[in-house]
Amino acid sequence: MKTSQEPPFSLDEQIQEAAERNADFAEGLDWQQTGHFAEAVQFFRKALEQEPELPLFWTFYAWALAASGDVHGAISASRKAIALDPEWGVAWNDLGEYLMESGRVEEALFPIRRALRSRHFDRAHLAYMNLARYYLHLGQLRRARQAAEEAHRLVPIFHPAKELAEWIRERQEAWGIDD
Repeated sequence: MKTSQEPPFSLDEQIQEAAERNADFAEGLDWQQTGHFAEAVQFFRKALEQEPELPLFWTFYAWALAASGDVHGAISASRKAIALDPEWGVAWNDLGEYLMESGRVEEALFPIRRALRSRHFDRAHLAYMNLARYYLHLGQLRRARQAAEEAHRLVPIFHPAKELAEWIRERQEAWGIDD
C-alpha cells in the first residue's frame, strides 16, 4: 500500500530519467511513438541488455511486443517486470490487458486489481478501463459502467472512459438491463 513517507510515484518522471540515462531506451521511445514497433522492440531489447533489472524497460519492451502482435511475448515481459518489482503496477495492469487480448479473460481480473493496489502506479484510470472491459466480457454491464465511470472520475479529460460509460448506459436503457 502507498505510504505518506514515500514521494508520489510518477511514471512520467521514471520515463524521462531513463531516457536521459539510456540512449537505446530513448531511441525505442521515439520509434514506438511514431508507430514503428519492430524498431522499438529492437531498441528496448538493447536497453535491456544494458540494464536488465529495470521493470520500466521490461514494460516498454512488452508494450512494443504487444503493438507488434506478439501478445505472448508481452505477457512474458510483463511478468519479468513484476518479478523485478512486485509493486510495479503498470506491468500488472498491462498483464491483465494482454491476458484479455490473448483470450485468457478469466485470468485478467487478479492482475488488474493488483495494479490498483500497487505503490508504483499512477495510472489507475487505465486499470479501471481494463476492469470495464473485463466486466463487459462477462456481460456485467452495471459493473462495467461503474468501472468506466470511475476511470472518468479519476481523469475527467480521459474521454474513452466517458464514452464507454455512456455507451453502456445507453445499452442498459435500450435493452432494459440493470444487472
